[in-house]
Amino acid sequence: MSNRMMISRENQPIPCEKCGQPSLHVARLVGGDGALLGQTMVCTECHHRRSESGPERTP
Repeated sequence: MSNRMMISRENQPIPCEKCGQPSLHVARLVGGDGALLGQTMVCTECHHRRSESGPERTP
C-alpha cells in the first residue's frame, strides 16, 4: 500500500496566502503501514485548480 495524505475535517481551515480562500488544512502524511510520517499544510482549493489544469511545466 502507498503513502497517503489525510485531512481532518474536524479542524477549521484557514485562509490560504496564495489563493485567499479559507481552504488551508493541516494534513497528516501516513505510510502504507499506518505509521505517521509527518505533517504538511495543503490548500484544497489550489490543489483542485492545479489538478484541473494538468501537470505544471518548469522551464
